[in-house]
Amino acid sequence: MKASINARAMCALFASVSSIGLSPLVQAQTDGMDIIVTAQKRSQSLQDVSVAVSAVSGDQLANAGVSNLQDIQQLVPSVTFGNDFNQAKVFIRGVGANTSTTGSSTGVALHVDGAYVARAEAQLTSLFDLERVEVLRGPQGSLYGRNAVGGSINLITAKPTADFAGYARIGYGNYNAMTAEAAVGGPIVDAIRFRLAGKVEARDGYGGNPFKGGSDVDDLFRYMVRGQVHLIASDKVDFLLSGEYFRQNDNSGAVHYRGPAFPGVPRLAPTGTGGFATNPRDLGSDEPPSVDTTSYSVTGTLNIELSDAFSIGNITNYRDFKTQLIQDLDGSALVATLPNSTSIQTRTIDAQQFSNELQFKYDSAIVKGVVGLYYFHERQRPRDQVGLSSTNDLASNITVLATRPTFVDNVAAPVGSVTLAEALAMCNFPAGTSPNRVCLKSSLGTRAYAAFGQLNFDMGEAFGLNGVSLKLGGRYSHEKVDSANPSIILTANGNPAVAQVRKTTVAGTYREKTFKDFTPEIGLQWQPNRDLLLYYTYSEGFKAGSGENAAGSTTIVRPEKMKNHELGIKAELLDRRLQINLAAYHYKLDDLQINKTIGGGPAGFTTIFENAAKTSATGVEADLMARPVDGVRLRGSLSYTDSKYDDFITVDPLNPVNVAQAGQPAYNPVTNPDPTAFGAPCGAGALNANAPCNIQLAGNPTRNSPTWAYSAGIEVDLPVLTETGTLTLSGDMSGKSNVYFTEFKRLVEGTRAYTMFDASLRWIDRTDTVTASLWIKNINNTLRESSTFAISTGRIIGVTYLPPRTYGMTLGYKF
Repeated sequence: MKASINARAMCALFASVSSIGLSPLVQAQTDGMDIIVTAQKRSQSLQDVSVAVSAVSGDQLANAGVSNLQDIQQLVPSVTFGNDFNQAKVFIRGVGANTSTTGSSTGVALHVDGAYVARAEAQLTSLFDLERVEVLRGPQGSLYGRNAVGGSINLITAKPTADFAGYARIGYGNYNAMTAEAAVGGPIVDAIRFRLAGKVEARDGYGGNPFKGGSDVDDLFRYMVRGQVHLIASDKVDFLLSGEYFRQNDNSGAVHYRGPAFPGVPRLAPTGTGGFATNPRDLGSDEPPSVDTTSYSVTGTLNIELSDAFSIGNITNYRDFKTQLIQDLDGSALVATLPNSTSIQTRTIDAQQFSNELQFKYDSAIVKGVVGLYYFHERQRPRDQVGLSSTNDLASNITVLATRPTFVDNVAAPVGSVTLAEALAMCNFPAGTSPNRVCLKSSLGTRAYAAFGQLNFDMGEAFGLNGVSLKLGGRYSHEKVDSANPSIILTANGNPAVAQVRKTTVAGTYREKTFKDFTPEIGLQWQPNRDLLLYYTYSEGFKAGSGENAAGSTTIVRPEKMKNHELGIKAELLDRRLQINLAAYHYKLDDLQINKTIGGGPAGFTTIFENAAKTSATGVEADLMARPVDGVRLRGSLSYTDSKYDDFITVDPLNPVNVAQAGQPAYNPVTNPDPTAFGAPCGAGALNANAPCNIQLAGNPTRNSPTWAYSAGIEVDLPVLTETGTLTLSGDMSGKSNVYFTEFKRLVEGTRAYTMFDASLRWIDRTDTVTASLWIKNINNTLRESSTFAISTGRIIGVTYLPPRTYGMTLGYKF
């Protein structure tokens, strides 16, 4: 993005927000190092919650420069974040999003003010005007249910306040980065309060396309706004209405070229050889990569206090999400010509979701808890297509439709029975153009019902066992999923000499399945004094089966199910100047849902969506916060995870003998004895003689599961300029051991161990009104991958990267 775009970004925010006024940051309720959280859907001190949870206040987020979920892993090392194909891949304790096709569910749930966000693509939005972020680790089956097998990340937004107040922040950094954020709120009348917040982010690209004049790659331009109205009917009844809008339009989201998928195998050489960028942050591409996203959400939260002990709550949410990703799947600026495959991918998602959660809360001396009913419905209509460009294709594709053998749902049909108009409609192209060689228009639906509850019994009040409490919870889930994957494919890359026309229909691909499950939870905690808590929890997690958006697919995989044991200690020592939280866990997970693509099939690539039979993990986590002396604050976190496959038989997409390509002969010991040919003999360790070769991956680490992850930070209030305010120097470090992005334990599809360092110098005036800071992130400019993907179309390893070194300054004002 250029400077003119950044100027437009600033105008967009201040025209909508700053002209109204400014307000103070609304922070998490704190008492020293104590943070009030709602991890168990009722307000509790973080140290009183028998759950492994990390809470980050709004101030901490701002001071650390956290602007999206990817940045959260700097503060909470048990979180691992990656992204590819415009999807967030959040992992906690080795569990997360193991697919790159849209439609399937994530393994870590995201909630905004209690409302579930289903799409992984929708989790890439920015964080702004938050009171706090809560990261719950481990299965949250009882209270959060849907797809919280690995945990849940809860975003709690700042709410309207009783006093008129506001804030604004503006920042500038390298890559011509400009950020502005502001919020204003207060009473309209005594019974009505409001809050309006907005944010704009814009910068130039971290790289460019050297074959297209250096045009930006991985730049950023997005803006968002949130409005809230709080109606207070009485001291016992209130209703909060919240609306949020998000818009992004930039040249980000594309995977870069990392290397060939099949080095030394001439028949499977990359199709884009000659057009690859040499700088890893650059990208060669026929067509500029782009992300175009529009999303809005409306949430209504009703609270009714019927008595001192009993209350009712209801959260209703509707979310509309649309996004389009365009990227070149050969990672090259070389324009493909037949017989090689054309490679521009256009992925469009149109999804709507509705949810409602009704809660009944009870709070007495003996029993505290919540029970409720939950409903969720989502309909996705993703399109996926591959061809010469996102708007047109080779004229010869029209000839293929009219003259080549045709099949409908694998049954021979008259030549020409798939018309040009039908193909253009499938690709969403206008008349007068030529259709892409692969066009898919899926319909994926989910309808879920649940009844849930969690009750905490004070055994001291009931039986004299002082400090002991018993937690009982459970959730019954009933989910129905359906999928249909109509498509039109011109095989053999649309080569008019040999191609076929293959069509699949809604009727031929429609499938539906119903899944039911009960996930119990039982826990015991002992709190001998206000500064020490010990707990044990047994919990289960459930993630329903789901379909995928793949041409002609009828796959709906089995559900994931987890059984988890956890021990924890939370302690405050040295007159509460030192806080130490420890958690140890062990779980077994059956039927992990996993996705990959392999070369071959009508489209030139085949999507595999399957269940890994069994995985397990054992881990330990430690969190520390300390105030050794006034003016010095320390924090540290350490995570050890031993997460592995116990039983997983699959095929390797990077073994050339598993890869068939149009026009290439299969292995024959006499006529084609090439040991890399499709169907050649399998090597040692395979479970069958000839390809495709099944292999057992038991013992390999699961995806995105570093053995070690850590972070540490220090803040020191310097004894200078004390007559005008407080000058604070801070430093942070975070790192991970080797991370493998696939199940095959190879660093060509992973990232080496790393440690990154950040620092800042922040000044706050004596009235806590004006702030100024200088900051730098990734000081050593470490280049590390955030995700990889074996791309069958271009026969390459694609990659996305963590941000490079960034630095700048931020000014803030509040009153």
